Amino acid sequence: MIFKDILLLPNLITISRLLITIYIFLTFKPEDISSINLIILIAIIGISDSIDGIVARKFNLVSKLGIILDPVTDRIVFVLLIFWLASFFNINFLILLIIREILVSIGGLFVLKTQKTVKVSNKGKAGTALIFISLCLSVLDPALLNFNSSIFITFVDFFLIFSLIFYYFVALEYLYNLINKNE
Repeated sequence: MIFKDILLLPNLITISRLLITIYIFLTFKPEDISSINLIILIAIIGISDSIDGIVARKFNLVSKLGIILDPVTDRIVFVLLIFWLASFFNINFLILLIIREILVSIGGLFVLKTQKTVKVSNKGKAGTALIFISLCLSVLDPALLNFNSSIFITFVDFFLIFSLIFYYFVALEYLYNLINKNE
């Protein structure tokens, strides 16, 4: 049954997303890619995060394998993206993102162990979108905007902080709901 599930379109999308991401990150350095192309790549990775789930629900192709494979792939792809783009960020931002991903992964393991579920919230989707926008802003060359560089950098720093706080809030809410739902 699990082997059959691999061939379901949403799971093929998930596996393809993981393999393509690994290939890109092993083959290219972000510094060798223009900031516009980096933004497009980050946006595609962010959008592809949802496509497999949308296809699974729309065409009634939800599977046990997909329920496990999708969030694991989401975490792996995101962490790879963070490390791949590390030269664009402050080390504290990176550490805080990694800690958050570890917390959410622990919650995910708890869900697998207890076989309980917590509904994905719109806040979670918004938090992920904010982080991906933050990543895009961080790789954007201010000279392309013909804008004062120091003002842009300050704006990006504040946006990163806001996004990270919101991202943590959503993660803590997720963990809180996990604990309370399973008491």
